[in-house]
Formats: sequence, structure tokens, C-alpha cells
Amino acid sequence: MGKEFKLKIVTPEETFLDDIEVDSLTIVTTAGKITVYANHAPIVSTLVIGNMKYTVNNITKHIHLHRGIIKISNNQVKIITQRLYEVDEKGQRI
Repeated sequence: MGKEFKLKIVTPEETFLDDIEVDSLTIVTTAGKITVYANHAPIVSTLVIGNMKYTVNNITKHIHLHRGIIKISNNQVKIITQRLYEVDEKGQRI
């Protein structure tokens, strides 16, 4: 405990992930790629079209995002995106 943070991802159609506990998150913002861990500094940024990955219990999952906004604060990451789909580690849709 203490090394996780909550991740929430929403689209106009659904809540894709709803405050699941994750260990890390790597995502591409308009300012560049960032990796988020617990107790990350607060940030609000826009996202570019591309892939993100997050790790839960040593299992890494990948998602393709179509732009969006990320807000990091109080050990919670909220991502709002137009649309998304799951991909493998090579970026191929699954």
C-alpha cells in the first residue's frame, strides 16, 4: 500500500476505468511523454493521439487514446478522451 494511485478514464459514451488502483502510468502529453507514480505532482495537460500504458500488479495494459485531457492530483489520475481502444504492446488493436 502507498505505491498505488487511482486511475479513471472516461469517454463521452462510458466510464472505461473507474478509479482502479494502478502502480504506474505512461502517457504522451502535448509537452512530451510522462510516467506517473504515486504522489506525483499535480498536473493538468492535453493529450496527443497515441498509446498509453498502465501497470496493475506487475501486469501492463496498453490503450490507444484519441486526444484528451489528463488531470493528476491527490493520488488520482483522471483522463477524459474522445475515444479509445485496447492495444497490445506493439500498438495493434486487440
